[in-house]
Amino acid sequence: MALPDKHLVYVLGHPEAWKLLALLERGPSDRYEHVRKSLDMHPQAYQRLLYWMRGYGLVRVRADRPGRPYRGAVPVHLEVSPKGRAMLGLLRGLEREAQAHREALGLRHAELLTVA
Repeated sequence: MALPDKHLVYVLGHPEAWKLLALLERGPSDRYEHVRKSLDMHPQAYQRLLYWMRGYGLVRVRADRPGRPYRGAVPVHLEVSPKGRAMLGLLRGLEREAQAHREALGLRHAELLTVA
């Protein structure tokens, strides 16, 4: 039996990854630090999450290029990659199935992709 892809196993095992994809889906890109604060994550945990999500090709990090030099930090944006959108579709389908079988599975709620 073939093992499932590592990116699939990682995302299914980490609710923060679900939330990150759902949050980034709301808009084309979002500020790097704003996303971390929205997820209410410790900076190091957030860095680890982005390391794996970028490594598996689920999220992209993009810097602003306004055509003029910056003084200080360069604004960085996050966006969902096509592979991340496909993964989000899979997660939404899983969420619908969990909702349909909520009572049989003994789940209090099945809203897995909700972001506070």
